[in-house]
Amino acid sequence: MIVLSKPAPFLISALAGAESPIVPKHIYEALKPEEQPRLEQTIGTGPFLLREWVPGSHLLFVRNPNYWDAPKPYVDRLVLKVVLDPAARAAALEAGEVDIGATPVPYGDIERFKVDKRFVVDTTTYAYSGPQQQLFFNFDTQILQDRRVRKAIAHAIDHRALVNVVFFGYGLISPSPVSTALPKFYDPKIQAWPFDPKAGDQLLDEAGLKRGAGGIRAKLRLTQNPFLPASFADFLRNSLRRIGLDIEILRYDLATYLNVVYRDRAFDLTIESLSNTFDPTLGVQRAYWSKNFRIGLPFSNAAHYSNPEVDQLLEAAAIEPDAEKRRAIWSKFQSIVHEEVASVDIVAAGGVIIANKKVRNFAPGAEGLNGSFADLWIDPSV
Repeated sequence: MIVLSKPAPFLISALAGAESPIVPKHIYEALKPEEQPRLEQTIGTGPFLLREWVPGSHLLFVRNPNYWDAPKPYVDRLVLKVVLDPAARAAALEAGEVDIGATPVPYGDIERFKVDKRFVVDTTTYAYSGPQQQLFFNFDTQILQDRRVRKAIAHAIDHRALVNVVFFGYGLISPSPVSTALPKFYDPKIQAWPFDPKAGDQLLDEAGLKRGAGGIRAKLRLTQNPFLPASFADFLRNSLRRIGLDIEILRYDLATYLNVVYRDRAFDLTIESLSNTFDPTLGVQRAYWSKNFRIGLPFSNAAHYSNPEVDQLLEAAAIEPDAEKRRAIWSKFQSIVHEEVASVDIVAAGGVIIANKKVRNFAPGAEGLNGSFADLWIDPSV
């Protein structure tokens, strides 16, 4: 029995292995967040046991003979390889060294894999993922506190061109803080700010940011989640240069990026990929709730955005059991955040799964590749 102090309308959807894995209390109470867990501490109830873990190289999983859903799993072992370079991952797939991956190759290579009869290319947007890629502002950067500046930046971005150039068309324009991949909550009345660099120029003039030497009005630091294509930052730099903003791109590995953005907050703009997950209370609230401005906490409100009305809406949506009332609350939230230009929400680019055809039933549920692989099997006839 689960007894709650308040309603949690998202709870049933959250009770899946990817979101709420069952773990032994006596083991995980002893874990220290700042320390790397030991191999013997990685205990769960899934279909596989972690047998070997070589940081930066691979993880080896073997079949759990005591798995509750016998006779699953159907494979004896899984090897999760750590390959950071997308081109190297593509080569490994083609050489047969890797059998499956989530967006494992550069977007420009996907069409090549589509016509290769050895592979299956799955472009499904799985319901549990709620993909969303957005541009966040640092509200402690003085010029970005002016809505006119933020709106000018929004007008400088051609969403359709970005989807086509950066993601090779594998994404949907997603102009609201609630992803278009969540039609239950997304308000279709929210539309992207029109691509209009002239309007952006005028807004920056009105904000007192006049063009100086070389046509430059101001210089801003831009970074991005390193798991997004590097061309994303390049596209935005070129877009913002048109309206006189000189963008310095700062590129980091993931660990450094998380420290720079969420601990040091040494950025002005960041391109993030904060998934909405399957419910906006879990995936969206974290980025806009003022109480979630927590130094050092990854994927939180690094923008330091604060709006008391938005806080009230987020807190109300989190406990509203009536589906229609809850949807109305989320619509009002979207309208306010969009009008304030609290962020520039750009694209919902879901993962593209590429698998050797011998790998069957790799994503049978809403979790996609975040599922347990209990149902995965290898077809020996392929």
